[in-house]
Amino acid sequence: MNITVNVDITPEELRRFMGLPDVQGLQEEMLKMAQKQLTESGQTAFNDILAGAVQPMMAYQDWLQRMMLGSLNTDDVTKPKKKTSK
Repeated sequence: MNITVNVDITPEELRRFMGLPDVQGLQEEMLKMAQKQLTESGQTAFNDILAGAVQPMMAYQDWLQRMMLGSLNTDDVTKPKKKTSK
C-alpha cells in the first residue's frame, strides 16, 4: 500500500512547523562581515593566489617559445648528466 501526500508550503512555513530557529538575520550578518573582511583585505590575497597559479603556465610558455625559436639546447634535456669523479 502506497500513500502519497503533497503539501504546498513555503520554506518559512515549514521551518516554523518543524520548530527550527529563524537564522535569516544571522546569515545576513555573516555575509556583511565576510564582505567587509574581503574589502579590507584588498587585492593582495587575490594577487598572491593568481601569481602562484599563473607561474607554471608562464614557465611552460617560456619553454615553448625557446623550443620554437631553436634556442633550447636539446642535449641538456635528453642526455643524462655525467658524474665526475675527483
